[in-house]
Amino acid sequence: MKQVIFGLALLLAVGTAHAETLKVATWNLGWHMSRTEAATWIKKCSGPFAKNPQTGQWEPATAGKPGWELEWGRDAPIAWDIARWAPCDVYQANFEIVPVTEAAYLKRTKQIAAVIADRLQADIIGFQEVSGEQAIRDVLPENGKDYEVCAFENFKVQRLGFAWRKELGAGECAYETSISLPHLATELQVRPGYSLALTIGGKRFRVLNVHLKSSCVTPVEAEPGSPRGALAGDNPHCQILQQQIVPLEAWIEGASESSDRLIVLGDFNRAIWHELHLTGPVRTDGSDPASPLGNSAKVNSLIEEIDDGAPASSDLSALVEHCPVSSAAEIACAVAEAPPDKAAWRAATKTLAATDVLGCRNPVGLDHILVGPGLSAKEAVKVPLQRLGRTLSANATHPNPILALSDHCPLVAKIGY
Repeated sequence: MKQVIFGLALLLAVGTAHAETLKVATWNLGWHMSRTEAATWIKKCSGPFAKNPQTGQWEPATAGKPGWELEWGRDAPIAWDIARWAPCDVYQANFEIVPVTEAAYLKRTKQIAAVIADRLQADIIGFQEVSGEQAIRDVLPENGKDYEVCAFENFKVQRLGFAWRKELGAGECAYETSISLPHLATELQVRPGYSLALTIGGKRFRVLNVHLKSSCVTPVEAEPGSPRGALAGDNPHCQILQQQIVPLEAWIEGASESSDRLIVLGDFNRAIWHELHLTGPVRTDGSDPASPLGNSAKVNSLIEEIDDGAPASSDLSALVEHCPVSSAAEIACAVAEAPPDKAAWRAATKTLAATDVLGCRNPVGLDHILVGPGLSAKEAVKVPLQRLGRTLSANATHPNPILALSDHCPLVAKIGY
């Protein structure tokens, strides 16, 4: 069922919100590593590579091009363990790779810590694209002395983690393997979910952190002859995301029945608001999304499939996202969430990505916060990075580059419980 109305329902719920609130945030930190890992990565990328004439691959060598000068990409012919190490083209300026220094990376970690301390001030933070627990501690104020931290160390390097204030008590963290699609070949498997369980005010909270398959962002992009963005189409990325829907919904339904409060947050890599504002059936066969998904049917709308209201304990509300930098930013934010067409969506995104507005390359549409029954919130707010979202190359007067904190801006919400 279409749930565009749930934004209004949340606004009405504010008036009866509980006295207690949690400030919850989600932030994709963009291939973020610990300082120790970053130092090793910098050495690897600074080292020489030579092309093997037999295999056609670029391989580490005693002489040749540094990794910073190679042409990277999803299928680049480079001998590189992408499951363990970020590619060398993470930081770019004007589409050119920016070589990283340890001093620049240290400055970036300190700047992230300052944003978390001064502007997020969150009780619970779900991180995406972090290499592990130490990578999180490096960007928490005072190395996270006031936070509990958990993250997993297996799977691929773009991992998930949590930080939460110690006064909330001990938590239980677990990765949710089913969302990684373990039935696929190893190279095709995607990121698992990661959950945190806490007891707050006598209530058991479950928080699920997700980073779903990329490159199937919005149905607004789908056009005749082009499957891009069509969740039920032939785009291979959308086909992978399609397979994550059933295990994601199964986790949500199970967790909702075994806990008192439920929050789902993270990088969905999907503009769920676009799904809600478009017309059309949730499933290709027109069946009820609350019923089991048949083998012949595919899902057109991820959010309406996982949030079908059955069972009632799993009924989620997506928090409307605001960009309170300026009135122009708020207008662009609203257009980006409900664009009349692809051109309007791209124009609004470009406006928001500017360094005097939000400043992150992926300003809106990917990151979301959803809350279950018993929780109330007015909105989710994008925290602007502005100039901190840009990367600049080193030059003669500045021997160290300036590194973007992330290509995502943090998303924060005050949630009443």
